Amino acid sequence: MIPAALLHVLASTATATPTPSQSSSAASEATAAITQFNDSVTSIPCIPGNGTFCGLLVDVGVDVRWAQFLILYGTPVLKVVLTIVAGLVLRSVAHRAIGALSERIASGEAQPGQSRWWRAGRGRETRASEASTAHHGGTLAYERRAQRARTLGSVLRSLTTAVVVTVVALLVIGQLGIPLGPLLAGVSVVGVAVGFGAQTLVKDFLAGIFIIAEDQFGVGDSVNLSADAQGTVEAVSLRVTRLRGVDGTVWYVRNGDVLRVGNRSQGWSRAVLDVDVPYSADAARVAEVLDEVGEQLHADEEWRRHLLEEPQVWGIEALSLDKVVVRLAVRTAPLQQWSVSRELRARIKARFDAEGIGHPVDEPAEPADDAPAPAAAAPAGPSLPPGSQGPPTGPSPHR
Repeated sequence: MIPAALLHVLASTATATPTPSQSSSAASEATAAITQFNDSVTSIPCIPGNGTFCGLLVDVGVDVRWAQFLILYGTPVLKVVLTIVAGLVLRSVAHRAIGALSERIASGEAQPGQSRWWRAGRGRETRASEASTAHHGGTLAYERRAQRARTLGSVLRSLTTAVVVTVVALLVIGQLGIPLGPLLAGVSVVGVAVGFGAQTLVKDFLAGIFIIAEDQFGVGDSVNLSADAQGTVEAVSLRVTRLRGVDGTVWYVRNGDVLRVGNRSQGWSRAVLDVDVPYSADAARVAEVLDEVGEQLHADEEWRRHLLEEPQVWGIEALSLDKVVVRLAVRTAPLQQWSVSRELRARIKARFDAEGIGHPVDEPAEPADDAPAPAAAAPAGPSLPPGSQGPPTGPSPHR
């Protein structure tokens, strides 16, 4: 009867300075509560040897009333504890699985969405391409893959934690006897309001997840996100992307506003040069000279590590009345197309000067027969007063 006595004491001390009427009312309420508690406890069958858990408690020496009390109130508490423990175990297992998968992807041991047969077939081309560029950007590619995998792993762990905590909280509330209907209705109304107010934020986060998952761009890439936002990526988060322009301007672009991405440095790049030569130049000789310049650059040990192939002369790209445009192209390592282009221009300029190709060494055009001869300079003499110099009326007599 200890619980009943404790309940009676708590009910009698509920009012600090009780009046006689309040004391009688509190006593009647306490008596009703004790009676209800006794009825609930005594309604549980607890017969020694009947095979029930309550009977087992009595068999081991627990008082009948305490055994009935544990059955009545201990079972919900035990369910709550088991629910919380199960949620913690499930969260830990999910986090370990996500962490192991993300680390395998980061180290290159597994590729998401690519089966063994895919890697044995179509994956050969990818592996060959990666092998050809391993000495150029292998470290950068590994870092990008690791960063992308770990970022997605962090997002998945956060989502797993949110889902597990929500489900466990609802189950615990249900075990405590609190009705879930009004609570879920209120949460739904709040969720709709937050969804309308933060739809742009949700859009940014979803776009950021897809940008990272699809590897559209990463830190160090040279990208074009809009007419103004162009430059090198300095940071990529789930909400914004930070770019650094050529002039040093820092651009913050919300991921939800990225409608198209132009990546100049993903996998490999290409240096394309359009060389202008006079119309009178020998196109075959110009192509031969450009091809020799490309071979010399490829043979240079200092520049070969930036080239993925020998420079190729694609031929005449455009014609006009005064010039011919010849195109030269070479595939380079990521972000090396600009330095390779500058080196090629310097070598082409030096070679053209040596070969006599270009405007500076062209002979001036011969004047036509009917063209007027230039006037000879007048002999030195006294100058005319101002206002007396008029336009020449004919050829100079000193011609």
